[in-house]
Amino acid sequence: MRRFLPLLLLLAACSRAPQRLVLGTTTSMQGSGLLAIVVREFEHDTHIQVQPLVVGSGQALRLAGKSEVDVTITHDPVPERAFVASGKSELYRQFMWNDFIIAGPRDDPADVAHATSARDAFRRIAAAEARFASRNDESGTHAKELALWNAAGIAPQSNPHYMKLGQPMAQLLRSASELRAYTLSDRATFDQLSRSIDLALLYSGDPALRNVYALTVVKGAHERDNARRFASWLLRGRGRDLIAGYRIHGKPAFHLIQ
Repeated sequence: MRRFLPLLLLLAACSRAPQRLVLGTTTSMQGSGLLAIVVREFEHDTHIQVQPLVVGSGQALRLAGKSEVDVTITHDPVPERAFVASGKSELYRQFMWNDFIIAGPRDDPADVAHATSARDAFRRIAAAEARFASRNDESGTHAKELALWNAAGIAPQSNPHYMKLGQPMAQLLRSASELRAYTLSDRATFDQLSRSIDLALLYSGDPALRNVYALTVVKGAHERDNARRFASWLLRGRGRDLIAGYRIHGKPAFHLIQ
């Protein structure tokens, strides 16, 4: 019996190996503070460990295409639709939204606060040749920024003070604060940092700034059952209630899509 004991102990250890899943998610989920709550509470409810890979939406979907993540949370509808069309998703659901905002120096040298639209705000920044800090990282925020420059009919590089920083959202806001630059941010991350940075929220409210988040379960995911369980928990279970109740400085950070 003794000679079989190590094998029995090894088999017992393997049987107790924790369940897990890999989540590819955006930096704005982390910067808003929501990611930490979702991971902690899902692990508490299910005993499934979540390994978050915090990257831009584009990179998260590329990882999904290579089956390196089991589920994604992204906020870039165009590549999301392309991913679904490729047949690589088992489930795709837009489930919550907030909005993008334009932040900048409190003295607002480009007079963005009086813009009539997001396009007009970007035209004012370009006309003033004001500093603008860009994510430049293929994130959902970067994609929205480029779409706004395009809608404004402006090549952002024509501004000598356009800065491609390649930073996640929270770090970019801190850099913009130090540089006295304008930037585009999701509202939740801005609100989370607003008391520690010297930037003002100068423009919001244009329907073009709506920011929709989607969950995708990857077809052929290594941890398919755990990914399905996470999706059910977030879309129909207690995760949905956590999103609805999540507030930053007393204000709802996200809104559910019914």
